[in-house]
Amino acid sequence: MKSVGGYIGWFVGMVIGAITEVSALVLIAAVVCCFIGRAIGGSIDEDNERQKRADFEAQQRRCQEECAKKRKAERKAKAQSLARKYPEATKYYFKLHWGIIKYSISDYDITDDKVEKLLSHEYSYERDERTYNTAYKAKIEAQEKEKREAERREAERKRRERELVALRKEQERRNLVNSIPSCVSNWNSSSNSTLKHKYFYEYYPYSMYKDNANSSMWEAWKTVWHFKNDPSKGISSSEYNSALQKVINLVESILRSTFGSKTEYLTLVCLTASTQTKTDLRFKKFANTVCSDLNMANAYDHIRVTCDGSAKHEGGTGVGGKSYDRYYFSDKYVILFDDVRTSGRSIENERRILEGFGAKVVCAITIAQTRH
Repeated sequence: MKSVGGYIGWFVGMVIGAITEVSALVLIAAVVCCFIGRAIGGSIDEDNERQKRADFEAQQRRCQEECAKKRKAERKAKAQSLARKYPEATKYYFKLHWGIIKYSISDYDITDDKVEKLLSHEYSYERDERTYNTAYKAKIEAQEKEKREAERREAERKRRERELVALRKEQERRNLVNSIPSCVSNWNSSSNSTLKHKYFYEYYPYSMYKDNANSSMWEAWKTVWHFKNDPSKGISSSEYNSALQKVINLVESILRSTFGSKTEYLTLVCLTASTQTKTDLRFKKFANTVCSDLNMANAYDHIRVTCDGSAKHEGGTGVGGKSYDRYYFSDKYVILFDDVRTSGRSIENERRILEGFGAKVVCAITIAQTRH
């Protein structure tokens, strides 16, 4: 407004000077009127600013007053609510603080001047109502008794339920010796073994069939090679992880469909590779994942390669020395797992050792079965 007043004053001064037709007065009148206009505009600005501040302060006061009024009403409503819920305690507070003996309490008795004093007892109303109200005390005690009885009944129900579950589990365990082997009764076994065996791929020797291989042969080779996870063979982490997940899905699917909830009674044993390092690279993540997903016992850490051997497919004799936690395997229902079964001697040897420790070897699962 101050700037606008200056422009208006300048314009008015120019007009006055022009009317007088005295050229010298034109500039003087314009300057004088400009200052006068700016002064008037500045005064208007100050008045407007004062008015804004006054309006803002008035609005703040109204808000504060409204908030205080609302809080006061809420506090009073709370005191009235407590008085309705705990009338005998409220009568006691009237006598204690104001010497007033009340035979009944209504909302009208809770006046503004009494609200804060009454609310100072907010957390003692319940206790004092029990003290001065025999009927209320009996009611609360009855409710607490019923609550305790309900909790006792619920605890008893849960106890009986746990007992029934335990009995069913125990019965199921006693039947495992028959029920678990029956789960694989329709699986095939090889001509030189009675052990039930499941595999997912036919594995043809690469050196013999590489020149005439079809897509299924290549899929089997790559799945097995990548699953073996041998860095010296140029297997990348992405190739291994892809093959690992594929094999995990296949194995978990067949175990779920075959054993259902009985997987919790099974123990997974992965046949070791020629060295502990190769065994870890090949089977550790697989065993941990499958056992975690299916709630199976994981025997991985209970068998260790103590003396390195040489890979059979490279012309070696296989595993060197191994150590077993023999007591761990007693009465375990074992699922053997390996990458490829060729003659089956390794699987049969592992079966013989574990059953010597008291385990019951149920079946073997391999990624592939060698064909010629």
